[in-house]
Amino acid sequence: MKTDKLVYLLFKRLPQGFFALIDRSPNDAERYLVKAVELKETAFRLDAVFLPKNDDDETYFVEAQFQLDDAFYARFFAEIFLYLKQYSTRKWRAVVIYPSRAVESKNIDAHSVLLESPQVKRIYLNELPTDARGAVGAFRLLIEPETTAPALARRLASEGKEILDVVQQILFYKFKTKSRKEIMQMLGIEEEILRETKAFQEILQEGKEEGKAIGKGEMLAKTVPILRELGLNDEDIARKLEVPIETIKAIAPRQENSV
Repeated sequence: MKTDKLVYLLFKRLPQGFFALIDRSPNDAERYLVKAVELKETAFRLDAVFLPKNDDDETYFVEAQFQLDDAFYARFFAEIFLYLKQYSTRKWRAVVIYPSRAVESKNIDAHSVLLESPQVKRIYLNELPTDARGAVGAFRLLIEPETTAPALARRLASEGKEILDVVQQILFYKFKTKSRKEIMQMLGIEEEILRETKAFQEILQEGKEEGKAIGKGEMLAKTVPILRELGLNDEDIARKLEVPIETIKAIAPRQENSV
């Protein structure tokens, strides 16, 4: 699962969820812009920086860490202090999001003062309430076991189209061996609704972009079966991908549960 991409997706689409995680009002999201920031003259890149629209608010540096890495805190704080040097930020907080405490490094002696201070907050997704709703529930879905994820996903998807978009993206990456049709059935949504979502449109866009990198023939062989599973007929696919209908018809269906 492309966790960094999914977490940034949550930050961009549902920023109110981040503020709920750090015990601020979800409405405070309206006071911030969120960006992924690459620092000058280094290979450092911060997952997300919440930039306040008002100078009286803090800047939030956020990292999602889903693998054990004993050098993580050294790198994370180096990135933060380099950012502070480059941008002269006055007020700041750091937030680290872990799937569980098991993947947090025990190598913290050099950073214990910062970690124990109000400057830093650590969030463990598996400790979020199992009945979490809205954007917080979407964060919980990232680490929800496959046996219970469908029920949580359906409950979240019923809360509105905005969160449905994000839930679909998470399931597409979480269940790699399932077809798009199975994901749609898992959510219990109609094909017409699915086609209108951002997640569906992003599948089309990813297919077009991937085609530029790997060649159109290979891209079509991979993308066309997925679009068929999502309910498009060959004429619709030919029109959306801008290729002759004969080319689409020549592509055989992929086997069920293939990647």
